[in-house]
Amino acid sequence: MDKKKIVKNQFNKQAEKFSNWSTTKNSEYLQRYLEFCGMVPEDNLLDVACGSGEFSIFCARKMRYVCGVDLSDRRIELAKNQATANNLEYIEFECHDVEDIPFEDNAFSIVVCKSAFHHFLNYGKVFSEMIRCCKEDGRISIQDIVSYEDNRINDYFEKIEREIDRSHEKALSKADFITLFRQNKIQILRTYEIEIELNFNEYINHAIQSKANLENIGHLLDYGLDDQDISKHFTTINGELFFRRNVFLILGKN
Repeated sequence: MDKKKIVKNQFNKQAEKFSNWSTTKNSEYLQRYLEFCGMVPEDNLLDVACGSGEFSIFCARKMRYVCGVDLSDRRIELAKNQATANNLEYIEFECHDVEDIPFEDNAFSIVVCKSAFHHFLNYGKVFSEMIRCCKEDGRISIQDIVSYEDNRINDYFEKIEREIDRSHEKALSKADFITLFRQNKIQILRTYEIEIELNFNEYINHAIQSKANLENIGHLLDYGLDDQDISKHFTTINGELFFRRNVFLILGKN
C-alpha cells in the first residue's frame, strides 16, 4: 500500500479520536495561531490538511470566508457536521489530495497548514500548492512539531511517533522550514517556537492502537525512561506522564 493510502486509511480510522483529542480542541492554541498569522475580517483563508476542521471553524466567524481541504473523507464529513452544528455560513470543506488542490491560482489571501507537515512524504509539493493558491502579497504559514536537536533523542521520538501513528512521516527541523520558505522566495515575516507538554496516554489514544502497538510503545517508553538523556524530555504532572515537544510557527509573505 502506498504512503497516501496508508495516511488516508489511518486518518479515516482515527478521525473521531483525533477530533476529540484535547490538543485538537485547545482554543488557546487556536487563538495563538490566529493572532500569530495576523488574520483580519477581510481575509479569505485556505486551511490545508484541515483535519476535522477545528481551526477553520474557529476562524470562520472572524473573517470573510474559510475553506478547509483534507485527504480524509471521514474527517471532512466531521468538519462539515461541526460547521452545520455551529450554524456557520461562509465556510466550506472539501476532500482533496493536498499535493494537487483543484483551486484557481491566487485565490486566497492567507493559506495555512497546521500540525500536518510531519505526515507529508512530498512536503515540497504541498508547499508549492500553498504558494500557488495564495494571492500575490498574501500570507503563507505553517505550524508543526519540529525535530529534537540531538539526533539520538530525535531518532527515539521518531520511533515513538511512528509506533503511535503509522501516518507519521518525519518531523522537520526549524532549519528545514526556514529553508523551504527561502528557497521558494517567500519573505519570512516572523517565526515563533514554543515548548509544549503532551499527556502521553492521551497522545497514544488519539490514534487507533492494536495490542502489538501498545506492547511496542510500552517497551520504547521503558527504554526512554531508563535513559539519562531521553528521560529529561518526560515529566510527571499530577501523577500523569507527559512528554515535551517543540512546536514551530512560521509566517511568510508571497
